[in-house]
Parts: sequence; structure tokens; C-alpha cells
Amino acid sequence: MKTTSIDSVYKELGKRIVKARSDKGMSQEKLASASSIDRSHMGFIEQGRRKPTLSTLYKISQTLNVSLEQLFKGL
Repeated sequence: MKTTSIDSVYKELGKRIVKARSDKGMSQEKLASASSIDRSHMGFIEQGRRKPTLSTLYKISQTLNVSLEQLFKGL
């Protein structure tokens, strides 16, 4: 079993959100607005500097049309 620090999990999660957002051609501001999240908070989530709740991650995944499983797979 691999050991991973929680901070590195959130950093990787942020990278995956950025990639999914970029793949959709969506700006950070548009994603934040569509997910009902403050843009600066979204920026911190993408940088791995905030630890979003499950409900926040669910809103983001719904907006990006990706599953939570896709965001977390392999972490």
C-alpha cells in the first residue's frame, strides 16, 4: 500500500480539475460561477491550497461532467 500525504492528494486533485476544465475549454471563472464557488476559492482548490468538501467537489465534477471516481482514481 502506498503512503501519500494528504497535501499531495489535494495537489493532484487540483491538477485533475485544471486538466478537466482545460479539456472543456472552460475558464476558471466560468467553472467557479457554474459551480457556485468563489473564483479565488476555486483557484486555491486548483493549486491544492484548499481542502474542498465532498459537496464542493461534487458540484465541480457535475459542472465538468466528470465523475468523482475519475477525479479520485489512483490517489
